[in-house]
Order: sequence, then C-alpha cells, then structure tokens
Amino acid sequence: MGGMFALEGISNANSTTPRFLNEKLILLANARSGIALVMGLLSPSCIWMPSYLCGSMLKAVNAPMSSVKFYEVTYDLVPSSLDWLNNIQPKDLVVLVDYFGFPCNPHWIKRAKEQGAWVLEDACQALLSEEVGRFSDFVLFSPRKFLGIPDGGILTFHHQLAFDPELESPPAAWWLKAFSAIVLRREFDLQGGSRRWFELFQESELGAPIGPYAMSELSRMLLQHSFDYRKIAQKRIENYQLLLDRLIEVALFPSLPPGVVPLGFPIRVKNRDQVRRALFDHEIYPPVHWPIKGIIPEKFRGSHQLSAEIMTLPCDQRYNRRDMEQMAGLVAELLQ
Repeated sequence: MGGMFALEGISNANSTTPRFLNEKLILLANARSGIALVMGLLSPSCIWMPSYLCGSMLKAVNAPMSSVKFYEVTYDLVPSSLDWLNNIQPKDLVVLVDYFGFPCNPHWIKRAKEQGAWVLEDACQALLSEEVGRFSDFVLFSPRKFLGIPDGGILTFHHQLAFDPELESPPAAWWLKAFSAIVLRREFDLQGGSRRWFELFQESELGAPIGPYAMSELSRMLLQHSFDYRKIAQKRIENYQLLLDRLIEVALFPSLPPGVVPLGFPIRVKNRDQVRRALFDHEIYPPVHWPIKGIIPEKFRGSHQLSAEIMTLPCDQRYNRRDMEQMAGLVAELLQ
C-alpha cells in the first residue's frame, strides 16, 4: 500500500470535467515548473514561503533574482501569527500551501493582496478539494499526486496579465524514465515481481526538469478522459473517515470539513521512524511530507518537530474499507 500510482488506461470515464481543467491554465511537465514560470513573469524582489514545505519548491526559485523569506508555520500547520504580513512589500510574491487537501484560510490571501503582493496558492495536495484557488492570483496543481499519469503540473491564473509562455517538450530521457516507472508499477500491481519501478521513480524525481516544459499529450488525454473524479473524491473521503474513526488521537486533522478531498491521512507519532519501519514490514509505505532538515532554518522549531513526527497513511481510491480497517488496526497496535 502506498507509493506512486500506476499508469491508467483510457476508459472514457463518465465524469464531469473538474474545475482545475476549466480555468485559464497552462499545462506543464511538473508543478515546480509552474513556480519557475510565475517567478519569470513577475520577477519579485522577494518571495515569501512557509517554514513547512517540500524542498523541490525552492529549486524553482531564481535566487539571484529574488530573495526568499520564510514565515513561521506551527506544529499544527497554521501560521504562528500574521505579523509577517505587515512586512510584505508591493509586488512581492507570497506562497500559501493547501496542506494535505485542506484549503488555506482565504483571510491570509486577502491580507497579502491588501499589502500589494501577488499570491501563489500551492494546491498540489488539494487537486479535488472545493474552495481552492478562488481568491489567489495563481494556483498550482500536481495531478500525479492523485492519479496515474506519467507527468504533469497545472498552473491556473486569475488576472489580466499577458501570460502565454512558449513551452517546449520535456527532455525525452527524463520523460521516458517517468513513463517507464508508472508502466512497471502497473505490472507490479497486477503480477508482483521486480520493484524497479521505484528506482526509476526516484531517479525521475531527482532529475525532473524545471522550466517552460509542456505536459505530454498522453497525460493530457488521460486527465480529460480516464478518471471519474467524483468517485475518486468520494472514495478518498470515505477512507479518510474510516481512519479517523480509529486513529483520531494521532490525526493531524481531527475532522474532515465538507468539500475537502484529502491527499492522505497524516498522523503525528513520537517514535515515527520505528512505527514506519514496522509498517514497511507489512508492505505499507507511508511517505513523510516533508523532510526539512538542512532546508528550513532551525529557528522554526514547530515545523521541525512536525517534520520529525509526521507520516502520511495512504487512503486513496486504490483501497477499500477492508484495507483501511487492517491498516488502522495495525497502526493502533504499533502505537500501544
């Protein structure tokens, strides 16, 4: 259980087109390229980022062009205060993250825009959640975190700036590696055997290009025709609730508001690494979102404490009620 998604087949799924495909959008090879495009468009002197984030986001920032400032995010994934907003200058870029599918507070977006800043909402973990990206200038999605496609990032925008970048095809060697990974994952799910798919996935993640690279035609076609987004959302919600019923004491988010479609089920455990290794022995692979040591200054203690204790149990559409009950029972036993 867990890990990257396998390649999906063309199914002509009977589902309405999701909102993230109905906006003004740019279809990219990956999400981090969306950050790079926004940086190139705006050339902000300063970009404000949360103290809890995926390190790949920083790779997309042109350091000589823009300075990076961090605002503090607590152990509970909320800003410690909003005082940092008073230091924003006009034309700065503020990045807000919709952690694990839970939308950020629209009040924070409003305050940042009142200071004259542009707002980029990182919705990479909130592809199917409602009320995402309605007030931000730019919204970034990463469908690969939810669906079986080889590549893809989506940048939507809600402003009148001329923004129609010329995109190139992604590097062929990188794309073929990413494609091979999800094909082999499909074979593994069907037949078992080699875990070469995981090695290829790791290699493709490390070598992911950053820049004006377009989403592949295969990923575009799959997004448009192969997924029943309503069923996917409902299954994730049901699975999350099943885990919440059993593991609420360690849940990072102890309730699931209407309209939230979760990425996974994040929990906080003091002996996280020990519990996680035990889950590996049962072929359950909860990822860590995210390791930040050496990336984020140590002064942000709440963020570092969270990074040391968090792991995300899988609750996506690949799994049923029995899977969730078995995993919840095992976790509960390990926590004893």
